[in-house]
Amino acid sequence: MGTQIDYFTFEIIGIMKETYKKDLTIYDDAFLVKSLERRMTSINVSKSDYPLYLQESLHEADGLMASFQITYSQFFRNSLTFAVLEQLVLPHRLSQKPENGEIRVWSAGCSTGQEAYSIAILLEELIQASSKPMRFRIFATDLSRDALESARTGIYDEDSVANIRLKYLKKYFTKQGNAYAAAPGLKAKIDFSEYDLLDPHSSNPPESIFGDFDIIFCCNLLFYYRGDVRRAIVRKLKRSLAEGGYLVTGEAESIIIGKDEELKILSSSAPVFQINL
Repeated sequence: MGTQIDYFTFEIIGIMKETYKKDLTIYDDAFLVKSLERRMTSINVSKSDYPLYLQESLHEADGLMASFQITYSQFFRNSLTFAVLEQLVLPHRLSQKPENGEIRVWSAGCSTGQEAYSIAILLEELIQASSKPMRFRIFATDLSRDALESARTGIYDEDSVANIRLKYLKKYFTKQGNAYAAAPGLKAKIDFSEYDLLDPHSSNPPESIFGDFDIIFCCNLLFYYRGDVRRAIVRKLKRSLAEGGYLVTGEAESIIIGKDEELKILSSSAPVFQINL
C-alpha cells in the first residue's frame, strides 16, 4: 500500500494553497510526507506547532518549497547509460547531421550542473575525433536558483569529480586548491536557466527558442510527482524532441517510460529511449 495522507498533511496542503498559492498535490504522497518530516526536523519545529508557524511565515513557506527541489547530482552518474550514449546514441546522431550542423541537448532538472558538463565532455570528445565539423549546444534547466548559480560557476570539490576519467579531468578542468573548475570553453557550450517543467504555457526552455532537441535528459525527477503530473511532463518532453530523438531517464523511472507506446528502449542495460519514427 502507498503512503496515506493524514490530516496534518492535508492541513499543510491547505495552508500552502490558500495563503501562498502553491500546490503541493503535484507531488507523490510518500515524497510529500517524508519531505515535510525532514523539513520540520531541520528547523526543529514540532508537528503540532508547524501549521501555525508556516501560516505566519512567508520565509518558511519559501523554505518549504525549496526543500522539494532535489539538487543531488553526480558526474557520469549512471556509467551504463553514459556508455550507451558514448558508443551508440551520440555517434549515430552525429552521423545523421550535415557538416556544420548542431546537436541540441536539454538537461531538465540539471541541479548543480554535473550532468550537463558530463554530456558536454562526451560531445567534445566525439566531435574532436570526427572528421565532420559539428557544433553542439546544451540547455540545462532547473527550478533552484542556488543550484543554477553553482552550475554556472562550475567549481567542484575533489569528491565530486571522482567519477571523471583522469584524462578528461586534466583536459577539461583546472585545479584550484582542493577544487576543480570547468574549462571556459566547456562552460560556453552550456546555457543554464531557470525553467519550470510544469509550466503549461511552454513546451521547452525559452532560451532554446524552438526546442527540437536531439537528446533530452530527465533523470531521477519524475518519481517525485504523482502519476498524472509525470505523464504531463513526459508529454512535454516528447513534444520537444526532434524526429528520432532520444529521452534519457534515471533507472527507477524506466518502468514509467517503458509503458509509453511512443518511446522504445534501446538497451535493457540503460534507461535510454528513442521516440518512434
